[in-house]
Amino acid sequence: MSKKSYLFAEDSFFLSRRKFIAIGAAFAAALALPVGWFSSKLERRNEYIKARTEGLYKDDAIAKLRVSHANPAVEKYYKEFGGQPLGHLSHDLLHTHFVDRTKLS
Repeated sequence: MSKKSYLFAEDSFFLSRRKFIAIGAAFAAALALPVGWFSSKLERRNEYIKARTEGLYKDDAIAKLRVSHANPAVEKYYKEFGGQPLGHLSHDLLHTHFVDRTKLS
């Protein structure tokens, strides 16, 4: 039997534990920055929505006409043009229809 000798070839891409942890920490910090930015944007957006909601409820509380069917302009529309409420013509003119445009592009 012949004796074979094997050579250990060290991998050219070698990181020590210290370098690996430093790179991992830098990567985690880079990922954490956008998360903080997005969360601050969402928080500001939620504050805006809450303020708008409070304003709408406040306006609704002091409004003279609180329902659309008691609005004189709506009553005039139905008398002169729209026909009857929940009719075919008023449905076609006043209601929107959903079109899924995600498949068009």
